[in-house]
Amino acid sequence: MYRQHEDTPGWDRSKANRLYKALKKLIVDFKVPPDTRLDPRLISVTLKTSVTPLREALIQIETEKYIVGSPRNGYYTRKLDTKQLSDEYGVANAILQGVFRQGPDEHSKLWSTLPTIPSSNDCILFGEFLEVFYEKIAEGGNNGKMLDLVHEFNIRTRYVRLLDLQRPERLSCIISDMRQLVELLDKQDKNGVIANIGRQFSAIIENVPELVLEGNLRAGDTKESWLKTLLSNFDES
Repeated sequence: MYRQHEDTPGWDRSKANRLYKALKKLIVDFKVPPDTRLDPRLISVTLKTSVTPLREALIQIETEKYIVGSPRNGYYTRKLDTKQLSDEYGVANAILQGVFRQGPDEHSKLWSTLPTIPSSNDCILFGEFLEVFYEKIAEGGNNGKMLDLVHEFNIRTRYVRLLDLQRPERLSCIISDMRQLVELLDKQDKNGVIANIGRQFSAIIENVPELVLEGNLRAGDTKESWLKTLLSNFDES
């Protein structure tokens, strides 16, 4: 999984891995229109690099199902898909509720390490907080595979999560729910915790179809800028 790449010491020293990182960020952030052909030669000219490591990076990203295609037919970016995203949220919901069912009292030390809810209503900051929070909860299950699934869920849903948080009424609702969740954890109210997290995930799943339409439209507006964004990602990697 994604975590296994970047957690390896010295992983980003090779050109192929730097290209992988830059391309992956571009794709995860939907800074390139859906159904765009990722032409290795065009990209290599933009980044002033050879085609071979670029193809290696594309193969790896396709293996992880972030893009579609093959070396012979070419690689293309995906559209946001309602079912796929709903399934991602469903799996994460099941994992987190599974940890909570063990009982908040069994993980009292873990709860003390949970991140603090941001004091500002910055949607980007709050999105980052949610990702750390979900992974910290998943750690309580003492199951590496489940933790990796939640980490992957965070990456695959990051774009729609930000779209959701950019809606003032949704941001306000999510902040309120998270504050209540933290209070329920402090009270070791297992049933209340499970009901809270279930309600939160049901709400986002209900909004997924609308967010998919909005997200695909927004991504389509990056047609003229995605190569410049990729170059910036590569220079930062």
